[in-house]
Amino acid sequence: MPGRIDAGEAVAVMRAAGLEPLEPYPGANVAWNSRCVKNAHQVAPTFTSVRVGASGGCRHCGRLAAGERRRAAGREQAEADMRAAGFEPLEPYPGSRVRWSCRHIVCGRTVHPRLFGIRAGKGGCRACAGRVPVDRETAEAEMRVIGMEPLEPFPGRVRDRWRCRCVTCGHIGTPTLNNIRRGQGGCYTCARGAGRPSARTDELAR
Repeated sequence: MPGRIDAGEAVAVMRAAGLEPLEPYPGANVAWNSRCVKNAHQVAPTFTSVRVGASGGCRHCGRLAAGERRRAAGREQAEADMRAAGFEPLEPYPGSRVRWSCRHIVCGRTVHPRLFGIRAGKGGCRACAGRVPVDRETAEAEMRVIGMEPLEPFPGRVRDRWRCRCVTCGHIGTPTLNNIRRGQGGCYTCARGAGRPSARTDELAR
């Protein structure tokens, strides 16, 4: 049979678990009224359950800690899902149905998608999706920055082909503003001449 537990040893074990006994040691398997040192909760675990680790001491603090672990895991998964979709979170995770300030890695814009929508396969950047109105002056300026001179008015949507002339080689093509914003060149002839052939750029620039 196991030896008798010394009362002083039992108190030391309880205190090491963050509990202050409120009454003399009642026995190894008897509920022992104690107070949680951290949050002052009154609990009554048995000495045996505390000693073998079956009880973390204070059941209230244990539930809080378990909940925080679940929330931390949820936050980590939420950030991972957002990054996998191409968005870098700019603030702590607010919840799956709340707008979340993020940077769209493709275009660099600050956007506010909902994780619920991202997980459902919805896009998070309206500008890249072509759903944000673009004024003619802005569109033309963006084309000229990359060396393409518009030959006709802006078609109105970033996904529409736009007839332009390359100011470097004179090639006339029809790139889309959306692809320009994604970092694709506007002139496939110049891209080939620079040793960077791209079937996709060729297709879009013609």
